[in-house]
Amino acid sequence: MALHHKHLLALAISTALGLSASVAAEEAAVAAADEQEVEVLAITGKRISYANNSTDEAIKHTKAPIGNVLDLVSQLPGISIGQGDAFGGDDWSTTISMRGFNVNGSEQQLGITVDGLPNGGSGYGGGSKANRYLDTENTAYVEVGQGTSDIGSASLDALGGTLNFVSANPLAEENLSIGVTGGDHNARRYYTRFDTGQIGGNTTAYFSLSDSFNNRWIGSGSNGFTDRLHGEVKTVTELENTTITARFSYDDTEEDNYNTVSLAQFFDNPEWDRLTNVWTGNPDIDQNFAEVWSTLRENSFTYVKIDTDLSDSLNLTVTPYVHMQSGRGDWMPPYQVYVEDAAGNRVSRGTGNGKLTPYMYINAAGQPILDPNADLTGATRVASYRHTHYEKDRYGLTSELKWSLDNHELRLGAWLEQQDRDESRDWHNVIDPKQYHYFDNQPYWVHYDRSYETDTQKIYLQDQISWNDLTVTLGVKQFYVDVSRKDNIVAGNEGKLDSDSDLLPSLGLVYRLNESYEVFAGYAENFKAIGDAILETDQDFANLEAETAENIDLGLRYFGDDLSLSLTYYDVQFDNRITMLQPGANGGPDYLNELDGTYVNVGGIESNGLEASLNWEFMQGWSIYSAFTSNNAEYSQTINALVLDEDGNVVNGPDGKPLVNPAAIFAGNKVAGSPETMLSLSLRYQGDAYRAGLTAKRTDTYFGAALGGNKDEIPASTVMDFYVGYSKDLSTNDMFKGIDLSLVLNNLNDENYLTGGQEGAYFIGAGRTATVTLKLDF
Repeated sequence: MALHHKHLLALAISTALGLSASVAAEEAAVAAADEQEVEVLAITGKRISYANNSTDEAIKHTKAPIGNVLDLVSQLPGISIGQGDAFGGDDWSTTISMRGFNVNGSEQQLGITVDGLPNGGSGYGGGSKANRYLDTENTAYVEVGQGTSDIGSASLDALGGTLNFVSANPLAEENLSIGVTGGDHNARRYYTRFDTGQIGGNTTAYFSLSDSFNNRWIGSGSNGFTDRLHGEVKTVTELENTTITARFSYDDTEEDNYNTVSLAQFFDNPEWDRLTNVWTGNPDIDQNFAEVWSTLRENSFTYVKIDTDLSDSLNLTVTPYVHMQSGRGDWMPPYQVYVEDAAGNRVSRGTGNGKLTPYMYINAAGQPILDPNADLTGATRVASYRHTHYEKDRYGLTSELKWSLDNHELRLGAWLEQQDRDESRDWHNVIDPKQYHYFDNQPYWVHYDRSYETDTQKIYLQDQISWNDLTVTLGVKQFYVDVSRKDNIVAGNEGKLDSDSDLLPSLGLVYRLNESYEVFAGYAENFKAIGDAILETDQDFANLEAETAENIDLGLRYFGDDLSLSLTYYDVQFDNRITMLQPGANGGPDYLNELDGTYVNVGGIESNGLEASLNWEFMQGWSIYSAFTSNNAEYSQTINALVLDEDGNVVNGPDGKPLVNPAAIFAGNKVAGSPETMLSLSLRYQGDAYRAGLTAKRTDTYFGAALGGNKDEIPASTVMDFYVGYSKDLSTNDMFKGIDLSLVLNNLNDENYLTGGQEGAYFIGAGRTATVTLKLDF
């Protein structure tokens, strides 16, 4: 479809969403409050036609407030969260896996939304996971749609489902909260939130601010750190027929990273990622100094949601939003680079004629010594501080029209977004490598400078039909995505691709057997557009195809007074998987590689399995929660199995047998980085004042690598968390209205384990970590 046709279609949808009440029949509607009742916050999920689970308050108790909000979903079925930092304070080492779909350094196959709005991607290079938008205390709950997400979900990454982080609403009464957290690894956090209570009889609001710091858990002294300033504002205004919700978040973070290790390195020493914490003055060693592996990000996100009842049967929701990001990623290559143009002159922008010569010394006159055999008497050692700059501005709108008519509930919606992203990389002179990594602010070389634009349009239509105990849902959606690149150094070096989806149908049903039991079934086709990162490479991307997935869920749910449970069988067909091949743990960073990897289609994936969750209050105040996952995810196609010569002939090894391509994928092999069996078990106590809980998560062995055949069997692990707390509401005559004191011990059993990574390069999980938090309400 031509681009102008897409804009016309989007305009037509947006116009339709603005229909006045006169076009609707005056039928009785399901009120918004009733809808909230339907969206039961039971940890075993909502009464809908696809597998889903939600977090509860007890899960929040198992994680310290200084932790990453992604931690909240780690106990839910089907999900594996990997974080190198003890408090999740390193985006570089954060990974997510669910049903064989991954979010890691090379793949973004799961959608993340905040209050139903898109996060702008979850990748390291310009992405923003949920922790950039939310503090744990300001998170009401997290909805996870395993495999299938809500048809209106605004994400370009939701191949394997969506994690929707829902922010808390303001309190109805005025309140001031102050929290202080301290813990291992020099952890400290200050948090304050002020709730205004009712303003003008129809508005509530809160303002919160937190300041966090912790050192890396590996090593001591100059071993790196995370420093984060985060603020949130939210207001809710209730008018006669309209609710207006506005929210703003700001996050400014500096994170020193963790390094990956090979499996052999982990077995040699499971408590060291090979980064150093002492400056030696030798760039060959100091390139691995922890404080020069850094991520700096600044994010602000604003939306205004207008939810209005146009009539008793017609509801319109419109939510414009703005997201702005700036950031940088740092490394310290142990050399500088001499770049020449066709005439042999040194250039300071771009790659010239492609001749890039690394050098490590300069002579007394400050000139590069390019001859590796030159006399180095009197020479001075040099090094670089390499910055990759990320800038992103997103402007978007989601809109949905709901129309209740007899036993039908129709949803017509659209999502429009324009994303402008700039990425550049420059190299700075390290002033004196013998002293420290202080660098000249003015770069000596700009490696590349590019601008990207992504225009996204999504439209969807869904009809939910109810007949007594049976509810059937029929839907269809389609994406139109245009991506372009402009080179700001080389004029005319541009790239463009369209990554539109086919019509993507969905079908679901829920049948209530009685008041307690229901069965459900769902089918949905999911899609992930080819992202602009593809255009960063010099590879031929014309043959890359967008990733698609067909998801089937069959399940049973039980909702009782003291017991709720959910059981789901799923089957997923995932085609055209795109991944980025990167250097392994032993290869080290390739500082001159523009993308540090190459994108390839690696065939399809078939996965099926079982997910089960149970929540049982077996006596007053005492409950058990458990989640079980059995996931069988295999590659369905063999890709590039044999080594071929220039003429396409098979190359044999010394033994006369064909050589196996080390980058091959083999049908029937297990999907790398996807745990097959996981079991979570929690025992909880919640009394009037005291609370306590013990949680254990068992992850069985799985393969960490797949290229050239499955290898690197990641050892099984059992990680336990413990919490205990005291909370008391005080008299209004006391100095404080309430007090809360809690102790959290993560990895109670001090397990040595690996926590995510990719293809031969893995992150080490943090050891036992204790935090104490005191919270006062005024």
